[in-house]
Amino acid sequence: MTHYETAKSLYKYESDFFEVLEYCGKHGVIISNHDVFVCGYKTYSDYILKKCYNKLDKPNTWFVYLLAGDPRSAFDLVEPLEFICFERFDKKFRLIEFDRIRTRYRR
Repeated sequence: MTHYETAKSLYKYESDFFEVLEYCGKHGVIISNHDVFVCGYKTYSDYILKKCYNKLDKPNTWFVYLLAGDPRSAFDLVEPLEFICFERFDKKFRLIEFDRIRTRYRR
């Protein structure tokens, strides 16, 4: 199974998966190679932490919507921002410093 197929299998309904791809394709990035499948978009940490919708000068967080495979190659393919945010289908957002998680995965 490819990483794309693994990511797709996380959704009960195929249409939900394609909705995520559509959003990330319009507003973010989709990376698909032999190492990883990932899609996400830039946002603001205050949106996530404080539910504050004031726009800052520029986004400081990558929201990773889907990830399957080894994320190490993805770090070199995106602009480094201050944070990475994700959730594991449990509605609990994890906000981690970009450099900290990149260092962890580069070991």
